Amino acid sequence: MRKKVLLLAVSCKTGGLCPGGLDLDNPSKWIRIVKDDGHGGAVQGNEIDFAEPLDIIEFDGRPMPQGKQQENWVIDNNSCRKTGSETEAVLDWAYQQYAYKGFWRNYKAFLNEQEFAAVNAPSESIMRVTDVRIYRNERGSAKIDFDWDGAQYRIKGVSMTDIDFYDRIQDGDITFENALIITSIPKECDWTLPQTGERRAYKFVSKIFEI
Repeated sequence: MRKKVLLLAVSCKTGGLCPGGLDLDNPSKWIRIVKDDGHGGAVQGNEIDFAEPLDIIEFDGRPMPQGKQQENWVIDNNSCRKTGSETEAVLDWAYQQYAYKGFWRNYKAFLNEQEFAAVNAPSESIMRVTDVRIYRNERGSAKIDFDWDGAQYRIKGVSMTDIDFYDRIQDGDITFENALIITSIPKECDWTLPQTGERRAYKFVSKIFEI
């Protein structure tokens, strides 16, 4: 099936990249591009024609849903080509078009096993947020804090996989007032709390656009 996608994120993933964006045939829906390895693994830059966020790509592919990540697609026959680019002016349109703008019904950096099992929303969200702080925690992990929903909720310690900020936060925190962020959940509960055995699914922010 031929697909045309406006990329909104090309984030770090173990072993490579995790690209995703709006299905331009139906921009209320997300397409995440994964490797055809049975595990939804990372792809390499050459597999998406070295495209970046706000580029448009076209490819022949097929859906490969896994767990909560029903939006996963694989590319067939090395067919992906970059065909154009947009400016950040497209972001307001993208936000209006895309169907899910929530945070999976809690205000924490993770979902516990029961919360995760109850998810019936897409695994990708586009959110407008304020009072953004991007930083490394005491263990050196990249994190983001932000206010959401009219500053009613302060959300802290969410994992951050936007490669554009990895080097920049080596020199200290980055802050700004307003942003549009791309936020995701994993396909399954991917971490176990050693003290209790509780399984968790950690949310992560894959792209940050200052606005």
